[in-house]
Amino acid sequence: MRAREARPRGRGLHRAPRGERTPKWLRTERLYGRLPVAAQNAVVAWHGARTRRDRFGPGYEPLSRLLEQSERWTRDELRAYQESHLSVVVRHAYDTVPYYRDLFDRLGLRPADIRSSGDLARLPVLTREDVRANAPRLVSRAVPAKSLHSANTSGTSGTPVTVRWDRAVRLMNNACYMRLRRWAGAPLGTRYGTITGRPIVPLAQDRPPFWRHNPRWNQIMFSSLHLSERNLEHYTRAIRGHRIEALEAYPTSAYIIARHLEARGEELPLKCLITTGEPLLPDERALIEERFRVRIFDAYGEAERVVFSAECEVHDGHHLYEEYGITEIVDERGVPLPPGERGRIAGTSLHNLGMPLIRYTFGDVGALADRSCPCGRALMLLDGLTSRDEDIIVAPDGRLIPPVMVSWAPRLVEGVTNWQLVQEKRDEIVARFVVARPLTDADRRQLTTYFGRRFGPLMRVAIEEVSEIPLSGRGKHRRVVSKVPLPWGEQARGRG
Repeated sequence: MRAREARPRGRGLHRAPRGERTPKWLRTERLYGRLPVAAQNAVVAWHGARTRRDRFGPGYEPLSRLLEQSERWTRDELRAYQESHLSVVVRHAYDTVPYYRDLFDRLGLRPADIRSSGDLARLPVLTREDVRANAPRLVSRAVPAKSLHSANTSGTSGTPVTVRWDRAVRLMNNACYMRLRRWAGAPLGTRYGTITGRPIVPLAQDRPPFWRHNPRWNQIMFSSLHLSERNLEHYTRAIRGHRIEALEAYPTSAYIIARHLEARGEELPLKCLITTGEPLLPDERALIEERFRVRIFDAYGEAERVVFSAECEVHDGHHLYEEYGITEIVDERGVPLPPGERGRIAGTSLHNLGMPLIRYTFGDVGALADRSCPCGRALMLLDGLTSRDEDIIVAPDGRLIPPVMVSWAPRLVEGVTNWQLVQEKRDEIVARFVVARPLTDADRRQLTTYFGRRFGPLMRVAIEEVSEIPLSGRGKHRRVVSKVPLPWGEQARGRG
């Protein structure tokens, strides 16, 4: 399928103030945006070839074979694998990472004291604030700096946290990702589409194509920044025209397309659909699966590369990829919680020797399941991943309300195409809706009643009609933005 090429526009956007150096990423984005579409496709192809060499280089195949075998290991075998790698990480951290040397000495501990996941509770959790304040001292002196990959993850008040990974982490992360694709029935080579956060189409572009081609991955990369009622028909035509078999998307990106299909009485059958990057709400899952005629494989991870989990073919919770890291659920004091209790997720990487992160908490919440999966895999299950800290509403009476509890709000009013709740104060929420027609008095009363039954009579909810909902810095549609601290404090917030 071919669409009329649109010459990207938008020169001069986001100019730095006089005397201030323009960030490298912005200079790169500007240069890319000035290229014609054919040249942008060439850049995407070059980048795809480069990342494929990096992610499937020496060391990948043994990891891939390991993950095929280990998902059928017993609990004892998985525990032995974790303990073996944990010992290496802890010893390395003590010997080569100044932060951990000082921490262990201050606590009177030695590496031999931390041998299992249960021993980790002898160490305090590592917060985003800790990483931000001690970043240079968390990097190993034994690993060449030029071999490390840097990534920024947005932190409290927009201040980024910089984390570093070594090559072992990149290989293991890719091996886990390809395991997910194997479970979902989309191995490498499948005609694959993605709607995630990469700015692969200049924001100012107002005509298709809103996608670029990555031939080395047999991938069509769709923009998540151009999903609008005017453009959605181009997306569905492109998915059909490019004969996309498997799609990976942010849940809300897939949901927006599914709503478009629903409004037109259409379906767009796929063989595979993977969601990742943000919470997947039940009503979103139901509509996406209905319109794409496929079961969703939801996955979860974070930029810090300490936790990876994904659904299997049973779709009953997320299997923790326990070969990737050790995952704990902890309370506000860092004490591990038993299965079934929700708390902060703390992750310990089993592979990152460049910047070891031990008991790292990054703001997300969940619970370990107290059941096994009918699929027969012994990998533990992680539940309750419908919320991040900043997505949880704090009611005036102290109740913590996840987004799933308000996910039906847009279904109450005809013509809602996007929505968002913003909580600035404990007793005040602004509910913003993008609608195809003005809200009536009846619509507003229905919404007010609905929110009142969710939040209680002490919560004031202001309903606003807006022309658009701004995306987060990573190009995601956030359903709920709460700035009210949770019981474990402001430091726990920070993913965007």
